[in-house]
Amino acid sequence: MFNLHANVSAAKIDVVMITKNSFYPCLKESLFSIVRNIPLNYLIVVDSFSTDGTLELLDEYRKKSVKIKMIQRCCGRGKAREIGIREVETEWFAFVDSDVILAENWYQDITKSIKPQVGAIEGNVNEQKINPSGRAYTNCTLIKTNLVKDIRIPEEMQVLEDQYIRKHIEKSGYIWLKVGKPCSIHKSTSSRIGAAYEVGRMSGKYKLLPFWKDFFVCFLIPVKFLKNGESPSIYLNKLFGHLKGILESKSLR
Repeated sequence: MFNLHANVSAAKIDVVMITKNSFYPCLKESLFSIVRNIPLNYLIVVDSFSTDGTLELLDEYRKKSVKIKMIQRCCGRGKAREIGIREVETEWFAFVDSDVILAENWYQDITKSIKPQVGAIEGNVNEQKINPSGRAYTNCTLIKTNLVKDIRIPEEMQVLEDQYIRKHIEKSGYIWLKVGKPCSIHKSTSSRIGAAYEVGRMSGKYKLLPFWKDFFVCFLIPVKFLKNGESPSIYLNKLFGHLKGILESKSLR
C-alpha cells in the first residue's frame, strides 16, 4: 500500500497528466511515484478516450481516495495541456507525463529552486546534460499557475507545446529554470524520426526555436550521432519541417 501522505507538511498542488492509451510502458509506476512524492490536491487527467486499461487503473486510484478530475476529449497534446491548466486550482502545479517515474523526494527537491522570478522548474530525466537555453520539456515540470492560466495553445500542436509554454512564461518576464536534481526516469517509446518533421514545422511556424540551430544541427552535429547508428533523416526532416513552418507563418500575416 502506498503512502498518500508522504509530504503532508508541504503545500498541496495539482498534477496535470495527459493520456491516450498510456498504460504502457509504465503508467502504474508513474502514478505510484506521483502519490508517493507529491502532496497531491487533484490529479487532473485529460484523456483521449483510452481503451487499453488506462482508465481502469485510474479508477483503482480513485477508489484509494486519490482525488482525480477526468476530462475526456480527443485533441492534440498542446490543447490537452491547455485544458488541464484550466482545471488547476493551486498556486503551483506540475505536469507529469504518463511515461515518467518521479525521483524519490521529487517535490521536496524541486521546490528548493523556487525564487521570485522563476516561473517554471523543469526536472531532469535520465541524467541528461542540462542546457539552460535548450528546448523545454514538460515531462516533470513545476509551473506557477497564474502565468499560464490565459494560455491558448494552437489546436494543431501535437509536439513542441512544451517550448510554446516556455515562451509564454518568458514573455511575462519569468524564468524557465532547468535543474539537474531531482532526476527522474523517462521511458518514452515515441519515434524521433516520426516527430522530427512536425517539431521543425511547429518551431518555424510559431518561432519557438531559431532556424540557425536546426541548420547547425543538421549539417555539423550529425557526424557524432551517426557513429552511434542514428539516421540522418531525423535532422533533415526537422530542417525541412522548419522551412515549411516559416513559409506557413508568412501566410498567416
